[in-house]
Amino acid sequence: MQYIQGEARNQGSLFPVSLEELVPDDHLVRVIEAYVGRLDLGVMGFGKVQPRKTGRPSYDPADLLKLYLYGYFQRIRSSRRLEAECQRNVEVMWLLGRLAPDFKTIADFRKDNGAAFQATCRAFVQFCRQVGLIGGELVAIDGSKFQAVASSRKHLSLKRLKRQQEKLERHIADYLAQLDAGDEADASEAIDRTAVKAALQQLQSKHADNLTNQALMQEQNLEQFVVGEPDAKMMRTHRGPRVAYNIQTAVDGEHCLILHHEVTQDCTDNQQLEPMATAAKAVLEQEALVVTADAGYSNGEQLQACEDANITAFVPPNRAVNTQGDGQHFERSAFSYDESTDSYQCPAGKALQLKQLNRGNRIYAASAQDCAHCPLKTQCTQAKQRYLSRHVHEAAFERMEKRMQAHPDMMIRRRSIVEHPFGNLKQWLFGNGRLLMRHFSGARSEMSLAVQAYNLKRAINVLGARRVIELLA
Repeated sequence: MQYIQGEARNQGSLFPVSLEELVPDDHLVRVIEAYVGRLDLGVMGFGKVQPRKTGRPSYDPADLLKLYLYGYFQRIRSSRRLEAECQRNVEVMWLLGRLAPDFKTIADFRKDNGAAFQATCRAFVQFCRQVGLIGGELVAIDGSKFQAVASSRKHLSLKRLKRQQEKLERHIADYLAQLDAGDEADASEAIDRTAVKAALQQLQSKHADNLTNQALMQEQNLEQFVVGEPDAKMMRTHRGPRVAYNIQTAVDGEHCLILHHEVTQDCTDNQQLEPMATAAKAVLEQEALVVTADAGYSNGEQLQACEDANITAFVPPNRAVNTQGDGQHFERSAFSYDESTDSYQCPAGKALQLKQLNRGNRIYAASAQDCAHCPLKTQCTQAKQRYLSRHVHEAAFERMEKRMQAHPDMMIRRRSIVEHPFGNLKQWLFGNGRLLMRHFSGARSEMSLAVQAYNLKRAINVLGARRVIELLA
């Protein structure tokens, strides 16, 4: 019995197969063709939309946009690899009509059209709204760290520079001591002064550079700086400290589509709740919105800002706990607040009156005499009197806690919505790798293309390629 045999390579054919016959009707490239065909690239902000009347013709930006959308969908982000795909991939040949731009043309298109990529990303979200893929009933917000191009060795911080300065000064002192010892030694015991002087000069040069870097950073009020990637910062990640960007997403609860994303350099999420919720609300064009996020977004000022914007937020409180007396003392919840008198009542029935304001927080204190004769003092405080602090937006925290108690399943819903996109982006698209482009502009361009590819994939998975093509037509 023989194996299945293929065609001979020199076998001719009376009717050569066309590219159209090689691409199925429900293929991804046909979805991309239909999507890009309905975009007004001039309105989106792409350059070279109108061909020049003189000079060498340029590539149509629609073709290069198709190439990038296909590439990011297929986990191909490198311009050199996209160039290779144009010459060997039948799907890309069909999509571009056998065009084969060089890698520099492909790379420049991504570099020069960052704002246009963001516009096309927003356009696809609006298309998803029109066809009913976005419900707008619940939006989950989350952030994740994406590693930047720069290496951690390029990271400078004032604390690290000062440690290096002390180390360099010790080495310089050691070499100077060697030179002094060489002056006092006999000729037979003399050290190699030339080698010592060369090493000393190198150390002094590094020391001068260190002081210069410190002075420049202090002049610009910078705590850290990354050489070659000034917009990125050293951040904590699941793989340890990395030079990275904090990518924020607002995800719709209906089909886990990303409504809005933002590239930030904030190392934490506690200032991102209201900006992301407001942006998602604008995308949805709704008067009110319900959002949920994890405890990293717990911030009284942000909670109050959401309420002012008619946004109902569900965020677990992330607040300091009682650490006095090994945690055996009365918690804040044991004290009741009276808004009419602006005072607290302790478990013994005594009042804690407002004593001072500290950075916006209100500090309340019990009478030292009341505490001295209180039978519950050992359960309350080790100090002479009990103090309580009330956040300037304490009322917003209290309303939040009531909402969380009324909806204990909200955190489970949050995880099922917002963890899905980041898992896909990091594992499926980036392969746990780093961004390829530098600075905010490059990171925004890459994330816009990545989010478009993710949303496109979700739409195809939910509706099917044929239905998406029909709706785009």
